[in-house]
Amino acid sequence: MGRPSKNLLSIDRIVSEALALIDSGDEFAMRALAKRLGVAAPSLYYHVGDRDHLVNLIRDRLIADDPPPARKEGDWRDEIEAIVRTQRRSYAAHPHLVTVLVGTPITSEPVLELYERLARAFEQAGFEPREIAVYLEVLDSFALGVGLEQSAPSDVWHVDGAETALVAASGAWTDAVARVDAAFEFGLAALLDAIAARARA
Repeated sequence: MGRPSKNLLSIDRIVSEALALIDSGDEFAMRALAKRLGVAAPSLYYHVGDRDHLVNLIRDRLIADDPPPARKEGDWRDEIEAIVRTQRRSYAAHPHLVTVLVGTPITSEPVLELYERLARAFEQAGFEPREIAVYLEVLDSFALGVGLEQSAPSDVWHVDGAETALVAASGAWTDAVARVDAAFEFGLAALLDAIAARARA
């Protein structure tokens, strides 16, 4: 049998199928991805170096699909808020991706540039490197956590019985997406308020 008339694999197709596999909730593994693509696992490594490389190509795709806003001049808080909103949208679109991202070092140049923008904004606000590292961790954990929450069941607190404060809170929102959106808005404002207070101090 001769070779196929065209290459069956490309980085773009591999990344698309990898994202689809992750979005399905199935285990993300190179062997499973190869099966989905209808090829032998070693064939993937002609295009992607290893699993970590593929995850960073997925990071590149997220930035390409939802580019970050242009750099904001002036207020450091506006710049940070705009970037965190972009991150949250990406994670919310692919909540099952969050656990994959957390376990993989970042080498994606577009993503590293986003973090550089965050670090510069904090630097311009007068923070020292040790503080900046902490704030980056805090914002990262927040955006990832809210993104992961998108995959949670709508009935997070499955409570029945007598009227309690938790029962009342659980029933107060009929729209789980709206509840998560409200949690994001409140949490982001609270975090940036706390950081701004330190800047003033």
